[in-house]
Amino acid sequence: MISIKTKLSLWLTGLVIISTFIAIAFFESMLRQAFHDSIIDRLEEDLEQVLLAINVENGDISIDQSQLSGFYNPVYSGRYYQLNMEGVELRSRSLWDQRLNIQSLNKGETRVWQTKGPQNHDIQLLSLGLSNQAAHQNATLTVAQDLSIGRKVFTQVYGTKLSVNLAMLLAMIAGIFLVLRQSFKPINDMQHALVKLREGEITALDATKIPPELTPLADTYNELLKYSSKQMERSRNNLGNLSHGLKTPLAVMQQQVEALGLKDPDSAIALQKQLDQVHKMIERKLAAARITGDMLPAAQLQLPKDLHDLSQTLAKVHSAKTINCQFELSTTVSRLPIHREDGMELIGNLMDNAYKWAQTVVQVSVVNHDDTLTLVIEDDGPGVASDELTLLTHRGRRLDEEIMGHGLGLSIVKDIAEQYEIGLKFDHSTHLSGLKIELTFNKL
Repeated sequence: MISIKTKLSLWLTGLVIISTFIAIAFFESMLRQAFHDSIIDRLEEDLEQVLLAINVENGDISIDQSQLSGFYNPVYSGRYYQLNMEGVELRSRSLWDQRLNIQSLNKGETRVWQTKGPQNHDIQLLSLGLSNQAAHQNATLTVAQDLSIGRKVFTQVYGTKLSVNLAMLLAMIAGIFLVLRQSFKPINDMQHALVKLREGEITALDATKIPPELTPLADTYNELLKYSSKQMERSRNNLGNLSHGLKTPLAVMQQQVEALGLKDPDSAIALQKQLDQVHKMIERKLAAARITGDMLPAAQLQLPKDLHDLSQTLAKVHSAKTINCQFELSTTVSRLPIHREDGMELIGNLMDNAYKWAQTVVQVSVVNHDDTLTLVIEDDGPGVASDELTLLTHRGRRLDEEIMGHGLGLSIVKDIAEQYEIGLKFDHSTHLSGLKIELTFNKL
């Protein structure tokens, strides 16, 4: 879907362009009409001037050149006149050897038209029908003006106006993009603030740095964030309370099992295994609750801090054996694109599985690629047969019933990986001989 900023830019730019070209077309029409009207006004003045210069004596018609403008003297000057009567044609000197093709008019009739004149230039003509009462003859007086000079001036004026308008159009388009960029800057700042919030760098949006139009949105988001934080805290507290509440019944059951051991040792051993399993589950959940602590709902898993916290916790849970946890983390990666609590659950289960099966070494590495991040967990345990690798994520499935475990950890890992579209792959470790687990994260 097209963004609001792009939509506004296109609409405003299109509106300005259309308005500018309409204004240019309107100005061109007005300028052309004004140019035409000025030519006609000039011709009307010339027509009156030539009329005043016409003399009729003893039936002879002549035009007094002294009463006319000097523009009619130079050859092809651009200003012309011509008087047509029956058998008589008087022309201005400026016409030289050219003549105007005139249509005879009755007295009082006028005609305005354009045609080709001397030097094949366009000329504007104005004709007036006259009558010689003494000779009882009609005459037609025509004045003309070359349009080439006026059109040159028109082109210069219109070209200048067009250049100015196009420059203003470009300036307005640039102004539109600049204004929209500045107007949407707070939204970009808010987007960056949300990224920081997601990565855990800030705890809430600062409403004082947000425009009034976006303040309600920021306040609502902060309230939702606070509500989610309280819900998560309540869930962690309930988990901790549940785990602590189970300790007393388990202690009583432990005493009963010890008493049962005197009467029925086999049954006591079987119950003791189950009690140990429940006890370990409770310890892991309590450790996970302690690790997550007070965190933001949108905080991402941090590297290397959260991985080190997991390794320290798992070292205490599996304190019966000494495990050396080695880390090879890319210095360019500070976070994994997953909710921190889900990340702790996902990686915690995988590392717990590695600690459970490892002999002495667990290795965790993070590799940064162009579009993905790869987290690899390896151990030096017995590994898994190739035909059984696909069974690892089946819910409740355990490949070795003698190893303490509830069988749900890896299926939970699969659920979380599918939720975040994380690639999950089980393979053989080439240098530690145990199990190798790869998690492939898509970068946000």
